[in-house]
Amino acid sequence: MLHVSCLCGAVSQDVAARIPESGDVKLTLGHSDVERHSSGITCVSYYPILPPQFEKGTSKHVGADGWTRYFCSTCGCHVFRGCAGDRKHDWEAATGVANDDDMEDGARYVRHSSVSDTKDGGISIWLSDIDGQTLKVDHGPERSGQDKERAPPSPSDTLPASCACGTVSFHITRPDVASHAPHSGYPDLQYAACQHSADFMSNPRDEKWWIRGDSGEKYLAGTCACRSCRLASGFEIQTWVFVPRSNIFIHLPATDGRQTVPTLLEFTTLPPGILKTYRSSPGVMREFCGVCGATVFWHDESRPGVVDVSAGLLRAPEGARAGTWLDWWTARCSYAEEADRGRTGVAARVARTLVEGLERGLLRSSKGQE
Repeated sequence: MLHVSCLCGAVSQDVAARIPESGDVKLTLGHSDVERHSSGITCVSYYPILPPQFEKGTSKHVGADGWTRYFCSTCGCHVFRGCAGDRKHDWEAATGVANDDDMEDGARYVRHSSVSDTKDGGISIWLSDIDGQTLKVDHGPERSGQDKERAPPSPSDTLPASCACGTVSFHITRPDVASHAPHSGYPDLQYAACQHSADFMSNPRDEKWWIRGDSGEKYLAGTCACRSCRLASGFEIQTWVFVPRSNIFIHLPATDGRQTVPTLLEFTTLPPGILKTYRSSPGVMREFCGVCGATVFWHDESRPGVVDVSAGLLRAPEGARAGTWLDWWTARCSYAEEADRGRTGVAARVARTLVEGLERGLLRSSKGQE
């Protein structure tokens, strides 16, 4: 059995794992367009399970890939997905919501799927081996001509982003003078908060750490394994981009209902039906799409000028890592020590080995060994 729960606790139950005759459960890291845009995460993974119980408080969205995804209506956490095949209905639970288990057999990551959808490999380039296992890379079927044209190249000064259903759509602009105005303490991504003083983490020198690139033309991006991000998304590795709010323009429906109007992001004046907000801790808000469940933003009242944007929503023509826009931090994974926090058994071990594998890959990348 697996015990699964979301961040707010509205979805919490025991589910039976579906164990193959061979014993170990073989897990896949999925990188398809649908998986990234419906979750907001750059890669997802699931445990195979027997049919779960559905309670009040879950919403569902049918994806273009045929999977129906179920997420918490309160905090947005993806919990289950189901797909009807020719002879049976397959069910899976997002690995990030598995907190403890009594599985007699183990589980391990063995492959990446649909990597070709990312165009640049996405974060699979940092996850080539996990727990001594070299992962197979499945590029997936060749994308159709229609799929290839779905996200036309964007002007070099704007980066489009949207969720799977299109309810949430916005774009990001290049850093400018206003991008340097906010003040923010350092993120755990750059400096582990558990190893530095509160005074240091407050960034007393007022460094504009979110502005990157040789000419200040990029934003900082990185990975996070903290418990809150995991249980808010449902997946093990959250990927964030740090963007000044002054550079985020959300697309709101025009009065004619046929067009959208780009508007500077202002959380307090957004019309209803665009984003749902969950306050995960005092002063901290997480936004997600209430229709498809994609994680969208994280923002803190103590740091209103800089917003965390979920990288899986980005539609950069060059690929999922948006290399012409983002400078990925490869020195560490934020809150890597929390990968197995509050977890036991196979769920804890699998999560820990995944994040350890990620940090090895990031370190190789920082040394130019990709």
